[in-house]
Amino acid sequence: MFRIVIAVVAGLIIFGIGFSSIRGLTRPPGGGSPEPEPLDPRVRVLYWCENCGGEVAVVLQGSGMPFRHCGEKMIRREEVLRDN
Repeated sequence: MFRIVIAVVAGLIIFGIGFSSIRGLTRPPGGGSPEPEPLDPRVRVLYWCENCGGEVAVVLQGSGMPFRHCGEKMIRREEVLRDN
């Protein structure tokens, strides 16, 4: 009887550790993503990939981290739009 109780308790502990580990993998690191910041409408923000030449235009800035493409960080480029 004593062995059964120890086996059940050990199984519950292992299940609890495994469940909390998997739940931790589903959450983003750092406690969540920051609120997106609106950008200046007169400045167009682009990220450019040196390897393939791909570009990403940013409308809302979620974080200061550069995008990744082709396994490398993309280069940030800002273009100031002129008024017509």
